Amino acid sequence: MAILDDEIRVLLKKNRDFRNVWTGESAAHFGAQLTNFLLPLVAVTALHASGTEVGLISAVQFVPVVLLSLVAGMVVDRYPPRRTLVLTSLVRGAALGLLGLAQAAGGLTATQVVAAAAVIGTATVFYEVAYQSILPKIVPMDAISSANGLHQATYSISQLAGPSAAGFLVGRTGLSPTCAVTAALFAGAAFSGSLLRGVKAPGVPRQSALRSIGSGLRYTWSLRPLRDLCTQAGLSNLHEQCFLTVFLIFAVRELGLDGTTIGVAIGIGSVGALVGSLVAARIGARFTVGRALTWGVVLAAVGLLLVPAVAVFELGTVVLVTLFALAFVVNGFGVALFNVFAVSLRQTIPPEDQLGAVTASYRLVALGTLPLGAFAGGALADALGPGRAIWIVGASYLCVSFWLMFSPLRSATTLEQARVLGEGPRTADTAGERPSTS
Repeated sequence: MAILDDEIRVLLKKNRDFRNVWTGESAAHFGAQLTNFLLPLVAVTALHASGTEVGLISAVQFVPVVLLSLVAGMVVDRYPPRRTLVLTSLVRGAALGLLGLAQAAGGLTATQVVAAAAVIGTATVFYEVAYQSILPKIVPMDAISSANGLHQATYSISQLAGPSAAGFLVGRTGLSPTCAVTAALFAGAAFSGSLLRGVKAPGVPRQSALRSIGSGLRYTWSLRPLRDLCTQAGLSNLHEQCFLTVFLIFAVRELGLDGTTIGVAIGIGSVGALVGSLVAARIGARFTVGRALTWGVVLAAVGLLLVPAVAVFELGTVVLVTLFALAFVVNGFGVALFNVFAVSLRQTIPPEDQLGAVTASYRLVALGTLPLGAFAGGALADALGPGRAIWIVGASYLCVSFWLMFSPLRSATTLEQARVLGEGPRTADTAGERPSTS
């Protein structure tokens, strides 16, 4: 517990709502990571699906992010968040439980797996928007960075341990029991969410769904700090996914590394993300929020650019993979710094009635570039060769990582100051529809 700062200790000890929500989010994170690994595995082992079918099952889980993020923001702004947390956790658990039953009965089909992936992906979108919108309602502003640091740390641990746990469970118990364990994690998340008290819907005036979604987008894009955060997140995720796609091709075709070795190198990067998440609040307090945010992105880009730089030298496999892993640790540390403060800022700047809309709009831009990045990485590797493509993507990422250097956010000392920056002039459309920030 020594690495946890005092604010986190106080939150976990004295803030019951935060403790319950974080416990549920931890269970949901591990359940999601198990699911992301489990569904394609079911397709390969139980259904003997083709590569296209396996790819479809993986992709279907993330399509709802693009299609439904804005709808989720509208729902979260209209209805009590506890209801959303509980219902979406129960839906995910039920979908996995039904898959386990179908597998045990010997009647599992590819259509059922695809349908389950779509249902789980949809529920995840609503759950994540609700969770990220509720945090600033139960945590004091001066502790939000620490709370988000703990959230990011939990996510990093689940990324590192989730697939390994899924593989172990499948190998020891089989697919159906593993589905049951994953469903139990989501049931635990639902139970923790049901313990939330005293947080109600913001009471947003009812209007048509399209008007509500449109006004939320306009509000988000009307504020320079939020617009800059959305842009940087989208550009960063585009390059991160593009780089990882190229790196996989580069490592296999030009370096002769196997999948396990590549996975270990990338997975160790989660250690950097874990450490960065836990120390982000301290770094922000010492060097200001603006500096931690802007230089975190640059550090993430430098970490990835170190990968092709290391590969230039003729090194043994063990040394090469070790240096790759260290490069990904640097990248993970930088990504964690950015994520902690980006999430904290988008929770701090908007008024309560716009938290859902801002969260949904941000996620749409930030995560919507992931499929494009994967496609672009493959296309570049084919067109230019993976060795040249990995340098181009890395250099391009370094260039766009300086985007926030031209934003007023770079000078923000604290979250409170960043909130003031976000209270600048708004468009007439948004100013007339929403109360001012209290």
